[in-house]
Amino acid sequence: MKDLTKGNIYKTFFFFGLPLVLAGVLTQSYDLIDSSIAGKFLGERGLATISSISPLSIFISSMFWGFCVGFSVYIARLFSAQEYAKLKSAFYTCLLMIFILGVVIGGALILLFDPLANLLNIDPSIRKDAFVYFSIVNAGRGILVLGVLLVFTLNSMGVSGYTFYMSLLSGVLNVTGNIVSVIFLKMGVAGIALSTLLSTTVVNLLYLLKIRSCFKQLDNGGQKVNLKASYLKNALPYALPNMAQQGVMYIVTLLTSPLVNKMGIYATASYSVVSHIYNFIATVYQNSSRTVSTYSAQCVGSKQYDKIEKGVRVGLIQGIFFATPFILACVFFRQAVCGLFLKADASEITKQYSYDFCKLYLPFIYFNILNNLLHALYRGVKAMNHLFLMTLLGSVTKLLFSVFLISKMEMSGIYLSWAISWVLECIVTTILYFVGKWKPKEELQTA
Repeated sequence: MKDLTKGNIYKTFFFFGLPLVLAGVLTQSYDLIDSSIAGKFLGERGLATISSISPLSIFISSMFWGFCVGFSVYIARLFSAQEYAKLKSAFYTCLLMIFILGVVIGGALILLFDPLANLLNIDPSIRKDAFVYFSIVNAGRGILVLGVLLVFTLNSMGVSGYTFYMSLLSGVLNVTGNIVSVIFLKMGVAGIALSTLLSTTVVNLLYLLKIRSCFKQLDNGGQKVNLKASYLKNALPYALPNMAQQGVMYIVTLLTSPLVNKMGIYATASYSVVSHIYNFIATVYQNSSRTVSTYSAQCVGSKQYDKIEKGVRVGLIQGIFFATPFILACVFFRQAVCGLFLKADASEITKQYSYDFCKLYLPFIYFNILNNLLHALYRGVKAMNHLFLMTLLGSVTKLLFSVFLISKMEMSGIYLSWAISWVLECIVTTILYFVGKWKPKEELQTA
């Protein structure tokens, strides 16, 4: 465990952020391998099956992600303030609540598959496979959401290296499971879903053991763990705004999904390829920016407000440094990158849509690196109004331009809308940052 506010900030950021970035790269690499297996052995139909229902799964996951990342800010403040008894009790209370909620929501989604599939315009030829994949994933929803809470709790206490090793283990288990289930056992998309659940279960158990080990090192004065609703109540001001922010961000993907699916399997397959490329790069700078979120939360908890802005500058440099090699690889070697997911005889339409994204629109992701960094800052200092308004602006812009441009440019219109939203949001976020209203009230009062 580590207090990020102490020591050389460049060294501290790098050694805390690097394992997070590597863990994200590993996780996304294995996701890419999953999709590659689906694309190479199940064809464009396999890619389309997973992609057609993924926006809904991602939207649900994002809500839990938002709650957990907000809760982790609360944990980081308790850790920095050395309120260890509260920290432990709050964690276990949230752990139980999140698991139960995940099970209930997962079951409800399975029952509602048919109306949801109609809403998403899922092609009838892949609907049966989509139901199988969707049902397995949501049957294990409680397990999947626990993984997010466990990772963020460790990060909030300054633990990042363990995340890398667990991502490595999870990936090995997942890829092995996919190879066995899809290639040898011919289980199709069901094998991909089952492999994810099994690997997550194993890693979650190890994460929980690690957290218990960390808790034993924290002196809580001999107080016992108490499961109380009051701990959730105290965490909600951090967690609920982040849930809302994530919901606003990913509802756009959910709303545009029917437009994409309506254009046919080739468009959906391209969307799957592009989404994996974007998610891979986004994971790199998003995981890097978690350093800023944890750092700023610990600064507030220990009342070291003067250090926050330097953390933002260092975090931006670090995010660009980590993301640039992957961006350049996708831009200049786009055919090879996209070819990881597609058979040699894949549709030229699917290929061209994917190539165009890498060449024309992906470079604009640098604007989103700054957006995400400031999201992390505002999350850490609990400036939730700023966080929500920025996300709302980017999401509304993306949705409006998607609807307008898709009729004129087809899939290229969707990808162009992403670039436009990144640029506009970046302009506004930068202005808000320099205005300075995001600063903690205590800092403003002493300024």
